[in-house]
Amino acid sequence: MKADSTIEPARIGRLEKRKLERRLRIYDVAMDLFRTQGFEGTTVSQIAAAADIVPATFFNHFQSKNALLGQMTSEVLGFLEVMLEDEFKTAESTHERLTGFVTRAADQIGENRGIARDVLLELVRTESKPGQQPPYLRRIHEPFATLLREGQERGEVRCDEDAAFLAEMLVGILNAAITNWLAEPDYPIEQRLRQASQFAWGAIRPEQGSAGAPSAGSKPSA
Repeated sequence: MKADSTIEPARIGRLEKRKLERRLRIYDVAMDLFRTQGFEGTTVSQIAAAADIVPATFFNHFQSKNALLGQMTSEVLGFLEVMLEDEFKTAESTHERLTGFVTRAADQIGENRGIARDVLLELVRTESKPGQQPPYLRRIHEPFATLLREGQERGEVRCDEDAAFLAEMLVGILNAAITNWLAEPDYPIEQRLRQASQFAWGAIRPEQGSAGAPSAGSKPSA
C-alpha cells in the first residue's frame, strides 16, 4: 500500500520541530548552568537532568560539552557585531559611540562574567591561528576604522594618522584589558574596559584647541 504523501511530510515536519525545540532547551539550560556554576563545574549529567532528558539524548544533539560551548562562540561574534551597529547608529559623536559600545560590553561581561570568559577562551583556542588576531578583534576592526574615519571628517578625531591605524591602536588597547582578564579570572575587567576606552579616546582625539582638520603634510584618512 502506498504511503499518503500529504501526511508524511507533515509528520517529518513535526519531528524536526520537536528535535529543534529539544536542542534549544538543552542549549538554554546549559547556558543557565554555565552562568551559575561555571563551564568546568557543569557536567553533561547535570545539563541532562535540568533539561529533563537522559545523557544519551544530549549526545544526540551535541557531540560534547565543548561542542555546545563552540556554538556559543559563534553567537558571541554575531552579538558583538549587533552591539557595534546599535551603538554606532544611536549615538551622535565619536566619543559617545565609543564609550557606549564599551560600556555595554562591560555590562554584558558583568552580567555573564564566568561564561563570557569561558566562551572567549574557547574562541581563542579553536579559532585563532598563529600570527593572526583573535577572531573577535578581526570582526570589530573595520567598524572601528569606519567610526574613526567619520570622526575625522567631523573634526572629532585626529587626522595626523589614518583611520585604519588609529583603529588598530584603539582595538589593541581594549584587547589588552581582555587579554589580562583571560590570564587572570579576578582581573577587574569591567572597570578596566571603561578606563581603557577613556585612555584610548585621549590618544585619538584632536589636540586641545585643534578642530581635527588635517594640516600640511598630514597623512590622508584610509
